[in-house]
Amino acid sequence: MRAATGRSAVRGHAFELGRQGGRYLVVSAVALGLDLLIYALGLRASLAAAAAGALGYSGGLIIHYVFSAMWVFPDPVGQRRTAATLAKFVASGLVGLGLTSGLIGTLTGAGLCGPYAAKIVAIAVSTVTVFAVRRAYVFAA
Repeated sequence: MRAATGRSAVRGHAFELGRQGGRYLVVSAVALGLDLLIYALGLRASLAAAAAGALGYSGGLIIHYVFSAMWVFPDPVGQRRTAATLAKFVASGLVGLGLTSGLIGTLTGAGLCGPYAAKIVAIAVSTVTVFAVRRAYVFAA
């Protein structure tokens, strides 16, 4: 009987992880839309690719916090302190910002790919890394 209970708990945890992951991807897509718009406008304004990437990421970060706190990792009992959570969210965003700018700068500077291909690589690496940090640290129960 205990093994069945353990499997049930694992399934429940996996379901919750999948639900949060799905919501995180939706929020990430919205934030990414803003990020890419700002990135493209920055490139069009002759900003360096890494600088445009940093600006775009920062704009997306603001949208992402609002929807993450309300929908992805809700706090129904109101135990989370807003200021502390925001500070941790910004810190995790700085990790993503560093990854984004660093990868774009490295890939474009080395001539390995153009600015948009570099942005795609940065999106993939940053999304997975930052989701793990936010789930385990920023919005942990």
